[in-house]
Amino acid sequence: MDSYLCTNIPVKMISYTDIDGKITPMRFQFTDADGSTVMVKIERIISSDQPSSKIGAFFECAATFYGVEKRFKLYYSSMSRRWCLQRIAG
Repeated sequence: MDSYLCTNIPVKMISYTDIDGKITPMRFQFTDADGSTVMVKIERIISSDQPSSKIGAFFECAATFYGVEKRFKLYYSSMSRRWCLQRIAG
């Protein structure tokens, strides 16, 4: 399971954007390797990088996956308007 989650996976994201354009990811879902839908509520944002160039935004977060807290990285592309789960660490 972890090997599948260590690749770039497109996700459906619910996020909040304030009036200054700052993005805060809240929860997302993706399709697992076995075809099941996994819903993840972001418990903590550890760091974020939202450069003024507006190319995209990077987030390092923590949440519980399959009963275990894991850290992971998310990327939002402003050009394609898509979110991607980039990497999960145990």
